[in-house]
Amino acid sequence: MSQKLASYGQWTYRGAWALEITASIIGLATGLALGVQAFEASQSATAMDLVLASAPFFIVSIAELTKIPIATLLYSASWFWKPVLLIFLLLLAGITFETVLLGLERAGTLRELQYEEIADEIDTLTRENAKLTASDEAAKQTDQVAKAKAGLEEVGTLADNARKEIQARIGDVDAELQATTALTPEAAKAREQLKDQEQRRTDLVAERDTRVKQAVEEFERQRDSYVERIKDARVSGDAASAKRWEDGIGKLANPRTKTEAKYDPQIQDLDEQIAAARAEFDRLRLQSPKMTDEQKQVLQNRRVDLEKSLDEISADWERRLSQAREDLSAAQSAEATEGKVLAANQARRDEIAKQLNELEKRRIPLARTDQIRRIAARWYSEKPEQVSEGEAGKIAAIWFGSLAVIAGLAGPITAMVALGLQRIAAQAESRSENRLSRLIRRLLLRWRWHRVRTVKVPVEVPVDREVEKRVEVPVEKVVKEILYVPVLTDDPDALRKALNEELPADVVDLVKVAAKGGRKRAGPA
Repeated sequence: MSQKLASYGQWTYRGAWALEITASIIGLATGLALGVQAFEASQSATAMDLVLASAPFFIVSIAELTKIPIATLLYSASWFWKPVLLIFLLLLAGITFETVLLGLERAGTLRELQYEEIADEIDTLTRENAKLTASDEAAKQTDQVAKAKAGLEEVGTLADNARKEIQARIGDVDAELQATTALTPEAAKAREQLKDQEQRRTDLVAERDTRVKQAVEEFERQRDSYVERIKDARVSGDAASAKRWEDGIGKLANPRTKTEAKYDPQIQDLDEQIAAARAEFDRLRLQSPKMTDEQKQVLQNRRVDLEKSLDEISADWERRLSQAREDLSAAQSAEATEGKVLAANQARRDEIAKQLNELEKRRIPLARTDQIRRIAARWYSEKPEQVSEGEAGKIAAIWFGSLAVIAGLAGPITAMVALGLQRIAAQAESRSENRLSRLIRRLLLRWRWHRVRTVKVPVEVPVDREVEKRVEVPVEKVVKEILYVPVLTDDPDALRKALNEELPADVVDLVKVAAKGGRKRAGPA
């Protein structure tokens, strides 16, 4: 057994050296490959730069071979030097750790880049498909022609309001010129109050019309909904539902009258206030002094400025109206070509769906055959293709780090295992126990027997007794048969003596020696 352990230790030690030499060669080859790659990528690097860049890797590969001697020394050194040697051994193991970690990380990065390229293509096509779908939905839901018409009407209304405002101011100036009186501050204030009241009435009427329009539109939509439900019920043959919807549509009331009646009291109050303000303004204007030539000239200049402003505003709003008309024309043209655009978008979406299907067929097998994503899927309870980049990165760091640690310490640990096997083989097979161990063993045995308690247990023991039993046994009767055996001899006495020595005593008595023809011979037996 000791010889086998010694052989195992030698081969294990050789394996540790082979492992470290292989790791050193791989690290050196990796460094040289990186140096050559950098040399080929750089246009200004020289051969000397390549040599200087690769020299550190050569030194590191040689230093990596010292792990086995240090591990051997660590195994045999005293406990005082073991921490120091262990630190040096761990530092040298970091070389292999870094080489293995960078190699595994590079391989994992290349595979992850391949997966990310497919994922990016899928993401790009998905965004494009979403944009096309949103564009089609917007085109279906938004009536561009109606929107352009509403914009044109809004611009026309704003233009009319702007012109009317300037024209009203021009009319006020004309009224002052015709009155030949200069308005006092009280009259001017009364005129402003009159304008405010009229503006409030205009705003209130506009608000009423807007509310009426909204209420009527809601009423018409609800009525159309009831009409559609009645049609569907009649088509399906549900007379009860059709009757119920007809009763519901009969209960609907046009909200125009109710909404207008809500604003009528406010409008009447404003009309009364406007009439009172106009009467007050007319009274104060009649009490105003006559207009001087200078005041008249100021009013005329103001009228000229207002006319210029009116021309500028009219030109500006005319440009806006032209732009709105162009938008309406473009919307009408776009509506004519909307069908072609929708068909083209649908064809593009079909093509995108086909490309996405092909990319998914490539992405899913690639994710499910990736060891990192499989481990991450088990850890996070997800499918491999659903694992995110961050989750895969965490699992890769843990896995690659553990493999690098094992690879860095495999050689020294293997060497120490080999030394341990050799030490076990070198020890004697039979080891004599010292006095202390024998004393301890004796004490333990004695203590063990003291712990044993004798318990009396009744046991049934079979007892043998003599019993007389009569058994009839057939007795064999021995009948002796006499056979005559002639023995020729020249010396009957010698024969007799020999027979006495060889034959049993009861047979010897039956033997007779007699001689035939004048000689003695043996008798019948």
